[in-house]
Amino acid sequence: MTYHHGVPPAELRRLADLLPDVVAEAVDCSEEPWIGPPDLGDIEIRFREKSEYDVGDLRFVIEVRTRRLESRLADQQRRADLIRDRLAGALNGPIGVWLILPEGAWSQT
Repeated sequence: MTYHHGVPPAELRRLADLLPDVVAEAVDCSEEPWIGPPDLGDIEIRFREKSEYDVGDLRFVIEVRTRRLESRLADQQRRADLIRDRLAGALNGPIGVWLILPEGAWSQT
């Protein structure tokens, strides 16, 4: 999550409150169904303020990385649009959403 400098803390708090459920809804699928509150390691959200050297006019850029599964690949644009649409009403200014479905493995303690 990258945001333009000058975004008020209250707006960032609202975004932090909304993102877990919005992302969970967007990536829900039969292979990994959303079954309730996240467990440890299910969701990691990091907020970074743009620096003076960053280029781009979007006020918010949200990058979602989740496991590549066939059902997610089949409609990834719909899923990215869902995140954008759910957040657009709650935030001021232009929003961009990257839904990234990498091949990889996850491990945690």
